[in-house]
Amino acid sequence: MSDYEKRLAKINEKLNKEKEKTRQLENQKRVLESREKEARRKLDTRQKIIAGGILLDVFPKYKRLQPQRNQTDNNKEFAPLAHFLLALAANNELVAQLEAEAQRIQTKVTDQPSADPPLEDLPQ
Repeated sequence: MSDYEKRLAKINEKLNKEKEKTRQLENQKRVLESREKEARRKLDTRQKIIAGGILLDVFPKYKRLQPQRNQTDNNKEFAPLAHFLLALAANNELVAQLEAEAQRIQTKVTDQPSADPPLEDLPQ
């Protein structure tokens, strides 16, 4: 084997090692991204469970709504709740008034340490 061939073989060996390192780093990156995506998904699900629990505690008439077998049927079943919330969200003046009242209640509860806060049994 000539000197040229030996040097070329070493370069190819180094190149292969670097390709392997790159492959490993790309795999580590995918694993990290997957973990982050899963953590965000779990947080999103937990937020929805807590918010949904509060909504059903405050508006118990919507507890009659039951999950269905598919998204189309779920959309039909939960349409009354969705329409109620859409109508509420569309009324900016009412939303502002309700947020101000909620802030007043929160301040009142916070100022009275001996009082039990409403909705103390939030879903964990």
